[in-house]
Amino acid sequence: MPSTSYHAEDVGKILLEVQNNLRALRSDLSATSTSEASATKKISLLQQLIDKAENDIKLKTEVVLNNAFNEQYTTLPAIRDTKRSRSTSRPNSASLRRLSVKEQMQSKRQMDLIMQPNSSEARNFLQERFGVAAPPPPKPRQPKKVPGSVIRSKTSEPGTVLPAAVRRDPSAPPPRLTQKDIHKGMSELVNKGLIPKYVDLTPAFVRTPAPVLCGPVQMHPWDEQFVRQEPYTNPTGFSLAGVKMDMISSARQVDLNTLPRSTASMRSKPHKSMSVQMEVGEQEESKVRKVSVAIAPAGEEGGDEDLPEMGGGRDKKEGGGTPRDYNTLLDEFSLHQFIIRRGLTLSSTPEFESYKRKHTVMWGAIQDIISRLERFLGNYNVPLAYVDGNKVALLAQLDYKEPSNDDLLDCLVNLEQVLELVKLPGGRYRGSDKERSASLVLQSVYRGHFCRKQFRQSLHRYKSCCIIQRQWRTIITFRRATKLIEEKIEDRKTQFQQLSIKLQQQWQDMSRRKRVVVHVPSISREEAQRMSVQDFAIRQNNQLGRLTWSSSPDVEVIYVAPFPLSPDVVQYYSKLLQVRGTESADDRFKIVFPENYDRFPSHFSISSILLYSPRCLKRIINFAKGKDAYIIPGVVGPEDLKLACCLNMPLLSPEPQVATVYSSKSGSRRIFSIAEVNSPPGAYDLYSTEETLHALARLIFERLDVQRWLFKIDDEFGGRGHAWLETSALQSHAALLRERERSLNLWMDPQKQQAALRKVVEELEQILPKRAQIAHKDIYPTWEAYEETFTRVGGTIEAAAGGQVDSPCVNLFILPTGEVSIHSTHDHLFTQDYHYMGAIFPQQTANKKALNAAATAIGKVCADKGIIGYISVDFVAFRDEEGYPRLWAVDLNIGMHDTAVSFELFRFLTGGNFNPLLGEFMADVEGENMEESSEINMEGQRRCYAVCDPLYHPNIANVQYNVFFNLCRLKGIHFDLEEKVGTAFMLVDSFAAGFLALLCVGSKASSALKMISEVRIDARTRKEVRKSVRNNTRRTTEIKKRSRRRKMG
Repeated sequence: MPSTSYHAEDVGKILLEVQNNLRALRSDLSATSTSEASATKKISLLQQLIDKAENDIKLKTEVVLNNAFNEQYTTLPAIRDTKRSRSTSRPNSASLRRLSVKEQMQSKRQMDLIMQPNSSEARNFLQERFGVAAPPPPKPRQPKKVPGSVIRSKTSEPGTVLPAAVRRDPSAPPPRLTQKDIHKGMSELVNKGLIPKYVDLTPAFVRTPAPVLCGPVQMHPWDEQFVRQEPYTNPTGFSLAGVKMDMISSARQVDLNTLPRSTASMRSKPHKSMSVQMEVGEQEESKVRKVSVAIAPAGEEGGDEDLPEMGGGRDKKEGGGTPRDYNTLLDEFSLHQFIIRRGLTLSSTPEFESYKRKHTVMWGAIQDIISRLERFLGNYNVPLAYVDGNKVALLAQLDYKEPSNDDLLDCLVNLEQVLELVKLPGGRYRGSDKERSASLVLQSVYRGHFCRKQFRQSLHRYKSCCIIQRQWRTIITFRRATKLIEEKIEDRKTQFQQLSIKLQQQWQDMSRRKRVVVHVPSISREEAQRMSVQDFAIRQNNQLGRLTWSSSPDVEVIYVAPFPLSPDVVQYYSKLLQVRGTESADDRFKIVFPENYDRFPSHFSISSILLYSPRCLKRIINFAKGKDAYIIPGVVGPEDLKLACCLNMPLLSPEPQVATVYSSKSGSRRIFSIAEVNSPPGAYDLYSTEETLHALARLIFERLDVQRWLFKIDDEFGGRGHAWLETSALQSHAALLRERERSLNLWMDPQKQQAALRKVVEELEQILPKRAQIAHKDIYPTWEAYEETFTRVGGTIEAAAGGQVDSPCVNLFILPTGEVSIHSTHDHLFTQDYHYMGAIFPQQTANKKALNAAATAIGKVCADKGIIGYISVDFVAFRDEEGYPRLWAVDLNIGMHDTAVSFELFRFLTGGNFNPLLGEFMADVEGENMEESSEINMEGQRRCYAVCDPLYHPNIANVQYNVFFNLCRLKGIHFDLEEKVGTAFMLVDSFAAGFLALLCVGSKASSALKMISEVRIDARTRKEVRKSVRNNTRRTTEIKKRSRRRKMG
């Protein structure tokens, strides 16, 4: 350090000056010798002496300067974390620019070969370029052969075993202990029973020396583990300022083996000094300079009287009792207080010299403290400070702690005076280095402000980059996921098309072989629609009558129920199959349900829950393994397509996207238009309020004879999305009628028509939200809610037929080969507000030939569009103002309708056949007299049925099955298997749910409706059923009268 090396620098300067003087003296002597040839011998001897002295001084100068330079590094450098440090060196861009791209690549390749010299190419390069041969390959290590043979016998002896007499008799005296037993340890003695377990072993452990020592454990505070300790530095290596190394004299080799060993007696004897004599010159042979140095042998400890005085520079005189000099007394009794004036220590005072002599051993650490005090006092411009040297020495001993300013101030004697200057505001900038200190403070403040500003900007940029990166990663992940989903959907679509093609090619053979039909009556509609359906799970289970398909000897049925059915329901259908003569009825059908049905919300479709029920999927696959199988869904959706691909079974239905498009109200009107089937006047594909108002105004203006206009939401079903507006509520409608009757020429004027349309639109904007009537207000309570769904999904506007309106329906079955067949025909029963109640089979309200032709034409168009499976077409039959019958197609439902399932149950119970051309169902009735008239014979064999939607009654839950059927039998509610008439129950769930559906079979439709009316149901349903019975009876009478008139005519 600078504080400890300036003395050596002064000595070096002096030696250099002496060297220069000797060089000048030599030049003078050489001049004298050249001028005077007769120089004496004495001058030559002086010349030799000066040369020798010059060489010694030159060598001493180099040694002192080297010591002064090396003295700065008396401690090891601090260990730094090189892993966390970053290299600030950069390659010279100019040198890189001088190299071409080829040279840079070759240089990089050569460095790679040098860094990884294991390959053959790298070894060849090192051999050619540097002549470094490859090291010899390592010799394979061979296992060392252990001398001797393996000992296969036991190498340990068994422990001490008590005699049999002692083991059998606990009261017997223990055997005598031997020295061998004691050497095995106390644990062995206790385990073997030589020492009883009740004996206290404390005395054995307490006796000295104790085998185990007990004592309190030192518990360190938990926070000390986070304190980073400063590295410890040995003060001996630092305080070497008073040690001088002899770099000239050659070291004497010492043989450690020949040295006498030190003993206690030898340490007490005085040591003899060894004299080393050095001749100065030939001229002073008589004068011999002796230097006595006391050298203690290795391993001996000499006292202070045997060592030379390091501080005084003079040899200590031998002998005792000599009086002590002034320096010795000063070193012993002085307070060792020295002065620091203007930041510099007064080192020439006797007090400071005595202090330095006394603490020579640790002067390096003390000098460091003094330097810190000088800098500290100089920074605050302290004119005079008195320092307590003893406190400085104590502070220097704390090597593990960096002294603070408070520690330095504690070493001052005039602390109060110094503190006044230190605490003075701005006192730090009044010292000798005030400009530099002030500049450093200003620079640090500005740099701190600049760095904080840069940090805020960098932090803002970092956060912005993080947001951009996060958003970009999200976009990339979304695109990747979207691409994977699209690929998965495309793969499923391809697989579905392949399954459909396979079903189309093998349908003819499959229909004649044994096959497995998987019935999944799932309603895969939009989530909002499923959530709005009450008792959605029971609604999906309405088609439980599909189990009767197992009556065919070539068909095995797997029915997927939305929930586990009660054993009574399963037994009911099993008995029903057995009564009709089905062999092994229990083996003909399997009822499965998703095992995770209770883990999902109740509005989930069967297909969705089935996809998340692997056990149920595995059961279905195992049941259909090795057999021809296909799936008949309910309302098909994307979930059904996934299910078909998962089960690897084709769907007897179109693609979900095709079914969704053409089963909507707007899509069905396109089908009707292509099939050239009459449909009500109207508009479709309406997706905005303005477009709806203009379309309705135009329809009102063109068809003033229509009294009611129907609004239909595209994706609704069962009359749920119906609303209507009566034209009598519009004042403009009556004005238009008067205007048309008054002048037909003015009515055909285009300008008049545009003005009339604007008036109608303006009135509709005011009247429609107030006067429009909604069919299902429990789903759409207000017109705003209805209009929001209407414009979001899309919808149609149709004219409602006036007068008496009937609703015939035709169920079609489109084979995979494209052939269309009529499955059944029904008359739907609706309330005045378009609520579906039930159906009557067969239909008798429309012309059979016209109805069949229209339905067949629609089915062919559907087959051309790729639609297969079961579909149902809804019609409206009425008479116009002139009395002519009219037939409009109003709706198309893709999927198996409830009426198609009820017809299969009816055909299973009666065992007859349906003739779609005649529209009659003939049953083979046992005991029928074949010799009766043909009319009576036809009436006896003709069968009709009426079916109603599941009815709810809360008291059914309290009735047991056997009690319920006994009560029905007492009331005459039963089904006659011989006459093929009566009432059959369509169970959809256990009685605990309170739901029950009826299927009443009779020889006439009126008799079937009468059976339903006799069942105790709610007043509203009873009223509607009785009204339907009267209308059907009147209609049947009119049809019979017309037929008789035609025969008579």
